[in-house]
Amino acid sequence: MVSRRAFLAASGAAALSVPLAPSWLAAPAHAAPPTCQLALENTTLPGQINAYVSGRELGTDRLIFLRADGSAYYPETSSAQPVPLPVDCSIPLGPAGSGPRVLTMGHIYSGRIYFVRDNVLDFFLVRTGDGRTGLVEPSFSNPADVNYNRTYAFAEFTFNTVQIYANISYVNIVTALPIGLALDGDVDQTVAAMPEGAVDRIADGLTRQAAADGQPWDQLVIRGSGGNVLRIISPQDLMAAPPNGGTPFAGYWAPYVNQVWDRYRTTDLRIDLQGGRGVLAGRVNGDVLTFQGGHTFARPNDRDIFTCDSGPFANVPSDSDEKKAILARLAAGFNRSIMLSHPEQPNGVTAADYYRDPITNHWARVIHANTPIGYAFPYDDVRPDGQPDVSGAVHDGNPVRFTVRAGQ
Repeated sequence: MVSRRAFLAASGAAALSVPLAPSWLAAPAHAAPPTCQLALENTTLPGQINAYVSGRELGTDRLIFLRADGSAYYPETSSAQPVPLPVDCSIPLGPAGSGPRVLTMGHIYSGRIYFVRDNVLDFFLVRTGDGRTGLVEPSFSNPADVNYNRTYAFAEFTFNTVQIYANISYVNIVTALPIGLALDGDVDQTVAAMPEGAVDRIADGLTRQAAADGQPWDQLVIRGSGGNVLRIISPQDLMAAPPNGGTPFAGYWAPYVNQVWDRYRTTDLRIDLQGGRGVLAGRVNGDVLTFQGGHTFARPNDRDIFTCDSGPFANVPSDSDEKKAILARLAAGFNRSIMLSHPEQPNGVTAADYYRDPITNHWARVIHANTPIGYAFPYDDVRPDGQPDVSGAVHDGNPVRFTVRAGQ
C-alpha cells in the first residue's frame, strides 16, 4: 500500500515519491481518463446534508471548488489575513435514499469531500508565502472556529494522470457523520462507513483507557451542548492545541522507546522493504538507529510517533525511497507497539499482534476495534505480505464513477 500522506500530496505521476512500492502503482497500460463522475449521496441520514468538494487542479495548481451546478470555481485572494470564501460552494444533497448528485470532475490533487449535516461550512482564503491562494479549512479542534459545533466529516482523494486514489481517514478525527466510498473502474471497490453506534463506543473505550492509565484519552472526546459525541480528535491534534493548556501525552512513549533502543543495541532490527527490494538490518549505535545503506533514525519522541511526520519520521522529499520504506515501517511498528515483540518488520505478524503493549496508540486500537476499515494513523496501510489491507483506501487507473456516501 502507498502512504496516504505521500499520495495525497503528490501533484502527478512525475512527482510521486512513496515509501512503499506496490505493484498497482506501476505505470498502467493507459493513462487515467481526463474526467471521472463524482457521485455524492445521502444514503441513510435524516435532515439536510450539504457537500463541498475542494482541492488543487492538476497542471495549474489553482485552488478549486466544484459547485452545485457542476461548474468549477477558482477562488483568489491577495489578503495575508483569512477572508471568507465569497461564493457559496455548497452542494445540497437530496433526502436519504433519494439517489446521488452526480458531477463531473477533472484531475484534482490533495482533494477533500466534506459533508455537513443541517448546516453549512465556512471556508476562508489567505495568500500564502509562496504567492498562492491557500484554503483555511474548518478546524475540528479549535473552539473559536465558526464550524466547531457543526457535525461534519470528510474523505480525501487525489485524481491524477495515473489513477484516482481515495480513503476514509480517521487520522485526525472521528465524527458522528459516517462516510462510505465506492469506486467503479477496472475493478469495483467499496469501503464501508463506520457502523451505527461506533462513535459512542469509541468515546467510551477512550474514557475507560484514560481511567486505566491516567493519560488524557478522554480529552479526545468532544461533546455537543446536549452531551452527545460531536467528534473525537486524535492525540496529535490534542497535543497541538490542548484546550486547558499543558502538554498532554508528554513522555508517554519514552519508556517504550527506551526499551526498543536498549534491545537493538545488541540485536538486529530487520526491516523488509517488501516488493522484492530486500531486507535491511539496523542497530542502535550511540543514540541513533542505523541501517545498512547508512539510513539513520534518531530516537523518536511522543509527537514524532503520533504524527508520523516529525523528527526521525519526517518524510523528507529528498530522502531515498529505501529510507522512506524503512520510515513507514518504523512509524507503523511504534504505533502498533510491535517493535519489542517482533524484531522483523512488518512480516510475521497479524492484526491480532497489534496494540498489545500497555504503551501503544490506544486511539488507533479503539478505532480498529469498532470500525472495519480506515486509517487511524498516517502509515496504517503498512501491512505484512498476504494480510488484508485495513486502511480504507480505493484506487483505480481507469475510474468511471467515484461515489462518496453519507450514512451507513
